[in-house]
Amino acid sequence: MSASEPARPARRTSRRGRRDGADSASATALVKATAALMRERDTLDVSFVEIAERAGLPAGLIGYYFGNKEGLLFAVLERDVKYALAQLDALVASDWSPVDKMRLHLRGVVRAYYKTPYFNRLVQAMTRDASPERVARIAAEFIGPMTKAQGAIMDEGVADGLFREVDRMLFYFSVIGAADAIHASRFILSSVYGVAEVTPDLHRRHAAHIAEVFLRTLLIDPASAAV
Repeated sequence: MSASEPARPARRTSRRGRRDGADSASATALVKATAALMRERDTLDVSFVEIAERAGLPAGLIGYYFGNKEGLLFAVLERDVKYALAQLDALVASDWSPVDKMRLHLRGVVRAYYKTPYFNRLVQAMTRDASPERVARIAAEFIGPMTKAQGAIMDEGVADGLFREVDRMLFYFSVIGAADAIHASRFILSSVYGVAEVTPDLHRRHAAHIAEVFLRTLLIDPASAAV
């Protein structure tokens, strides 16, 4: 801030570790710029200078709104999860059949990793390095609701005689691993298969494949897994 600029009013740090007012247009632009750079460069290692340049804002605003890199990355994670959880809650509450719900859920997981291929690495980095309070929030508010919603769809399918019982924990990890692997293994994608990037067409094929494979795992009558 230059000497000619008026002083900003002091902002308190909220329980989330972010400044009050961190949902401003500037804060949102910084979060978007961080996510875009991580996606494009396939790394979490982006500097404040690069983020600020992409957002067209002073780098000092990152500290002002988020405190530090951890606070900024948490804001990115929170943004990425918030929309996905809202969609998942609506899906669970819908009147669609358990088969359709699971199909849409599986496609949604693949789509989430297509939009945010850095997601698993970000969760791992945050749970390894973030404060205990943030780690607890990630588990309780981000990951926990995903597993519960997935389990609710499975419970409905079992109750309707459509799904067989499977290990819920292993099913969750298998789905996440399958959705993430194509993005986490770009070297194999390019060097072995000659595919430079996950294009929209490849993404659609991937989503259809994942949905069919895991529905066939669940369905008592696998022939009804046609997508």
